[in-house]
Amino acid sequence: MDDFTTTRATLNRNLSEATAADPLQALTTINLVQGDVDVRRREAVRAAVPLHSWAEIGEALGVSRQAAHQKFAKEWANELKNELKTESRTFKKAMKNLELRDAADAKDRLDAVIGEFKQANTRRGKG
Repeated sequence: MDDFTTTRATLNRNLSEATAADPLQALTTINLVQGDVDVRRREAVRAAVPLHSWAEIGEALGVSRQAAHQKFAKEWANELKNELKTESRTFKKAMKNLELRDAADAKDRLDAVIGEFKQANTRRGKG
């Protein structure tokens, strides 16, 4: 985490300097950085869901269990649902066209998404 501490300090210093030099350009840059951070946060939440409770995720985010769940649970479920649909269509199309390697790859991805969902539900059932 030392690299992250250094990177964060450098980012804060650079953004402060950019704000002093050109506040409007700094706002544009800050908005871009915020978008990147939001994507990374969603990825981290998704990785945490199968392994941790919403209370633990909320604590890591500095919010309540309920706030974390309200902000991320529906998005997480929708991502899984969309991936299931996409991989299912890809699998069916590949099978129809006798593209067995593509079908096997799609089946592996489909199984991984189903496994992620099952692991998260099993974890939630335990507490």
